[in-house]
Amino acid sequence: MRFLSIFLILIAALALSACAKLTLAWADLTPDGPAAAPNALGPFEGAGLVASVADWENVRAPALREAFERDVYGVFPDGYELSVVKRRVLDQTAFGGRGVLEEWTLSAQVEFNGDAVDAKGADRRDGFPIQILLPADAASPAPAIIMETFCPWWDVIPHPALTKPEGARSLSGGVIGGVATYVFGRHICTPPIETILDQGYALVSVYPDAVMPDRRKEGREELRRLSAGHKDDRTRWGAIAAWAWLYSRIVDAIEDDPRFDRDAMIAWGHSRYAKAALLAAAYDDRIDGVIAHQSGTGGASLNRNKKGESVKSITANYPHWFSSAYAEYAGREDDMPVDQHLLLALIAPRPVLLGNARRDVWSDPNGAFRAAMGADPVYKLYGADGLAQTRLDQWRPSADLAFWIRPGTHGVVKEDWPAFLEFLEAHFAPGR
Repeated sequence: MRFLSIFLILIAALALSACAKLTLAWADLTPDGPAAAPNALGPFEGAGLVASVADWENVRAPALREAFERDVYGVFPDGYELSVVKRRVLDQTAFGGRGVLEEWTLSAQVEFNGDAVDAKGADRRDGFPIQILLPADAASPAPAIIMETFCPWWDVIPHPALTKPEGARSLSGGVIGGVATYVFGRHICTPPIETILDQGYALVSVYPDAVMPDRRKEGREELRRLSAGHKDDRTRWGAIAAWAWLYSRIVDAIEDDPRFDRDAMIAWGHSRYAKAALLAAAYDDRIDGVIAHQSGTGGASLNRNKKGESVKSITANYPHWFSSAYAEYAGREDDMPVDQHLLLALIAPRPVLLGNARRDVWSDPNGAFRAAMGADPVYKLYGADGLAQTRLDQWRPSADLAFWIRPGTHGVVKEDWPAFLEFLEAHFAPGR
């Protein structure tokens, strides 16, 4: 049995290498590189410096969004429909009386150039479930932590009343769960639910694979089906954009429910879903804050002068994540018209937490910090405090651009959620 456990751990570690690399390297804690940080207010595609918020919002930001769609993520739908077709209250005293657990079923259509297509998801059903956990007896509307995760919903919110497909397996229990938590951390599947509810926050969970499958062949086929009205393969949207679109549809579903604080919609994501959370906020200002943990390449980490995962590597391993245009910049990142500091700048002045780990060099924490430095002038333009640290390890949870780094590798470990909650308390405390 001991041999089997070791074998499974090794297999899991090898699987991890597709989205992270286990190395002996450590991220530098001071910004490095020939150009420590770009400036988001600098010239762009022939346009000069940005001098005012009006210039940024009316001229620069629209041009940047167009460029990110054209050269990185692919084109977003130009229309959609969303409806809540079913609501079920599953347990009014869930988790020791702390929470009210509900399950909603959403139905969505995606429209490109007038061609509307049903979003059926991986199991080809009409509609997809979301799981809602609200603090019981809340005195005020609850801030909503909207989560997209690797794990299916029955692992994110482990409760027997949740709908579970026949034959579905759990990733959070037994040997498999033990291996997953050993490699990826205690909270890779399940957040500290009781603590989150006790502090007054709601959890809204969606399993992205139920809408947009994270597999090369099936993913590309589904992306093509959903965007049937978009004929340009080079700029067809990738899975990161589809998952970002999904965050916004969750906001559509819950924002008019008076139990939620509509000024505290927080997109939470780890790794690939952290990329999607940042992208969602950059295009949807109803998302009031972001916790993007270890978002890496295509997320917060700069493409230029980077360490760790390259554009060539990420587009080869995950060809369905981005538009094919992004892969064309492999090896010539200096030619890219946009870089990730500009994505962060598009979220200003809303609060963003960038989570990192010292040995997760594959995600390039230093490149993410330099991107935050590059976005900081836009936060300052709005009068926000922006980035309040000069090193990666000077944790400032009250900053609008907060940067967290801990020891260890890629995953969600016990040290991460206390930092996430510090950030949330500083910016979105219930009843603030």
